[in-house]
Amino acid sequence: MNTDKKSDVLIIGAGIAGLMCATRLQENGADVQLIDKGRNYGGRMATRQFDGATFDHGAQFFTVREHMFQHYVDQWDASGVIDVWFDTLSGGDSRHPRWYAPKGMNSLPRHIAQSLTTDLSTKATRIHRIENEWVVCCENEISYRAKQLVVTTPAPQTLELFKQSNIDLPSQLRSPLEDVRYEKGLAMLLRLSSPSQLPAPGCKQFNHPSVAWIADNQIKGISNQPALTVHTTAMFASNIWDEPTENKISLVTDELAHLVKLSVKSAQVHRWGYTMPVNPISERSLTCPDLQLTIAGDALGGPRVEGSACSGLSAAEQIIQTVATHKCHSTA
Repeated sequence: MNTDKKSDVLIIGAGIAGLMCATRLQENGADVQLIDKGRNYGGRMATRQFDGATFDHGAQFFTVREHMFQHYVDQWDASGVIDVWFDTLSGGDSRHPRWYAPKGMNSLPRHIAQSLTTDLSTKATRIHRIENEWVVCCENEISYRAKQLVVTTPAPQTLELFKQSNIDLPSQLRSPLEDVRYEKGLAMLLRLSSPSQLPAPGCKQFNHPSVAWIADNQIKGISNQPALTVHTTAMFASNIWDEPTENKISLVTDELAHLVKLSVKSAQVHRWGYTMPVNPISERSLTCPDLQLTIAGDALGGPRVEGSACSGLSAAEQIIQTVATHKCHSTA
């Protein structure tokens, strides 16, 4: 290996779960390293630009129900990184404001990552357990060494990584992860030639076999040009998953034509392979103190942004307690 980077805690996955876990651990004085195979932070808190328009094509907003997450949301609100998009849609829940990032949803994870040590475009390919430490080898020939390992990737990817590393996960970790099932999702990004004419706040949910959600990113306030994000239903996404991109665009716009009047200038498609855990694990995080291994992410926290964030925070608290207990035993 060309490089061996050492830290107290290594976190695989720089989505919101990994970022919040790292934030809490760093607040507690730990030396934390994150790695992610992607080119950006945030996972499904994703924003894309093309043809002069800006699109949030993953998570559209988030809500806050729990104090542990509210603490950080208050900080982001005070710093101007986030704002309230709307309180409720017609017939919806008005108790929890829908928060968004005015510079695109991905600007929030990028803001969080500013104070963290993160290596992007770094795919973990093999894990080793050597002398009570974890060694993670990556495609770029860099290896990472840490006492504690946190894995926040989707459950199937987590299981595959340990399998190809010939590491048998303890049953209390493996069995719950094997039971998790995910839905697929398609995000259709439509650059419009004229405004969508959607009423404020610029989004709409549908009880429809093909289209689940649409949002006008211009009305939302993140795009200077008319830009519509369309999320299909999981069943429709699965049915057309392997169709050529041009076919996907045609099929979705045909379905959309029955619901809203639009003039499409250009379009792109994003496939979300793990868009939502259908049956998330009831625990917020899973841990094996003997191995100094913790599992977090949306497989445990659930499909909402807050669920993933709280899973990461829970993982951090598990590690903090484990380290504190170990120190007590060492000094006893």
